Amino acid sequence: MSQLRLWLLLLAMLPASLSRAQMKSESFDSDPHWEGQNNLIAPSKNAKVTQDFGYTNTHFAAQMPGELGGTVTRAFAPAFYAEKITPKTLNDRFSASGTFALTRTTASAGFFFGWFNATQRGGSRPVGSLGMDFDCEKRGARLAVRLITGQNQSCGTFITPFVPGTYRPTPIHNDGTRYHWKMSYEPATNGAKAHFDFSITSDAAQHEFFEGTNFHVEVPEEYLKQHTVLDRFGLMNIGRPGGHATVYFGNLVCDGKKLDFADDPHWDGSGNRMVYEPEESKGAHRYGYSAKTSFAGGSPGEIGGTVWRTESDFGWYADRVGPLNLDGKLEAEGRLMLAVGAPDSAVALGWFNSRSGGDVPANKTNFLGVMITGPTRVGHYFLPAFANAEGHHTKIKKGPVVVPGKPYEWKIIFDPAANDGNGAIQVTLGDETASLNLKPGQLKEGAQFDRFGIVSVPPGGGLVKIYFDDLRYTVGSSKQ
Repeated sequence: MSQLRLWLLLLAMLPASLSRAQMKSESFDSDPHWEGQNNLIAPSKNAKVTQDFGYTNTHFAAQMPGELGGTVTRAFAPAFYAEKITPKTLNDRFSASGTFALTRTTASAGFFFGWFNATQRGGSRPVGSLGMDFDCEKRGARLAVRLITGQNQSCGTFITPFVPGTYRPTPIHNDGTRYHWKMSYEPATNGAKAHFDFSITSDAAQHEFFEGTNFHVEVPEEYLKQHTVLDRFGLMNIGRPGGHATVYFGNLVCDGKKLDFADDPHWDGSGNRMVYEPEESKGAHRYGYSAKTSFAGGSPGEIGGTVWRTESDFGWYADRVGPLNLDGKLEAEGRLMLAVGAPDSAVALGWFNSRSGGDVPANKTNFLGVMITGPTRVGHYFLPAFANAEGHHTKIKKGPVVVPGKPYEWKIIFDPAANDGNGAIQVTLGDETASLNLKPGQLKEGAQFDRFGIVSVPPGGGLVKIYFDDLRYTVGSSKQ
């Protein structure tokens, strides 16, 4: 038998998936003409966004005329009115107190008051901030105090009662009731942990049980190393499309200094006095080929954009990869950058079956890849994810953390022979790795993949703005 015939015979004896599998490279220097489903949804015809807040010669929150406030609308584009301050870090001590009064709220309104960094990408709560987060409905508002580090990790507590999904009252009145608040931050000193404290009372005839309570939050030690710089003190919108609220703040004291509003203090304003048509609306995916951007690095041309976590309009943008299954190795690598990572948001990247509809990605059917997801206190993990054809899945709780604004190199390797033949997925982000071992029997139940790309994730929530470039990934030579 000739050497060529022997080689052809050995090749024919290989499993079909191994003989078909190959690696494909895509630089996105030109449009790859990938396919998409619900990845480009026209924004709904929302009412115009109105931001109309700043200095005002009123006295809703203050005893005498002169305060800050007005109408604040939740929108993707950041808007604020704030005092420029000497930059503070989590190694500094600082404090503030004052009053506020809400005079109107609508559903899905929200705003922030406290210390923050003026450089914001929009789409989420302010990254690099410490202060009061207000979430509003028609009848009033909920209140939480939070620290969000420069790397988008957070800690805090609800001041008003809150049980996710079941109990979300709005006991902060919107009838002009005046509230008095105090907040202070203490760095780690003499063995004591860094922490912040908050208290609130009101002029209401009937006080809520949380009034007068001291709320104490300790800051995890690792958060102190996350380059959090606060250079503004004031009012800011929440960067997710929603409703509007009218609020006023007065009697402000910052680090023991009374802030004078008898006349216009000419604080720093950005987008706080304008009316415009919004480019983003809730749930409207806008991702695919991006010819002119290079967020993930390299030359212009990449894929990505705005991906919402949504109950409906399941979407994807992906390359046809032919029939693939779990018989052979699957590998992918490339670069990514998370530009915006809002709370309660997620996105997936990997191999999936386009015929599965809304049953993919993770914890449904026919998916293998990564989930870029919360919890909110962490920001966004880079986690291996898997679901077979029967819907059986497994997951891990922790992995490398994706810091917004930072470009990364990443890898995914699925090896069916690993984990004593049960299969395993290893992912790498930068120099960190995480592994997911499949459970016995999951590999034998199989999975079928015909696409590789970006996939939206249920249930409903916030948005990510993310970009990928210079991809290499396993494909089948026979494409569907």
